[in-house]
Amino acid sequence: MTIRSSSQARAAKAKGRSWEQAVADHLTKHGWHAERRRLTGVEDCGDISGLPGVVIECKNEKRVDLAGWLDELLRERINADRRWPKDMPHIGAVLVRRRGTTDTKAAYVVMDFDELVWLLQSGGWGPKIASGGDRGEV
Repeated sequence: MTIRSSSQARAAKAKGRSWEQAVADHLTKHGWHAERRRLTGVEDCGDISGLPGVVIECKNEKRVDLAGWLDELLRERINADRRWPKDMPHIGAVLVRRRGTTDTKAAYVVMDFDELVWLLQSGGWGPKIASGGDRGEV
């Protein structure tokens, strides 16, 4: 286990905030009213607001933890579904800063496979979504 000094923890948080702001700025440039969301602890609904029905978690970390990040995203999607109920569950993605660049266009997008299948079907690629919009059904 790595123990961080308070200055290292502050620097890591600053890098995370900077990446979140870059993601929000990129989305705003493309027409959304995106902004960084304040930390809300266990009730967290993602890092970016302004995209109804979408949960975005931003990561700017040295260590890659895809499973942990997707677990966190699932918790945030569940929180969003509780806070803002709607006909279809929220979709979600983790935006991971690519090492060696701050260009948001180069970010990696991580989601589980069922999420991708649902997005493809919603966009008209492939068979229609089963009634009810459950991602477990095809």
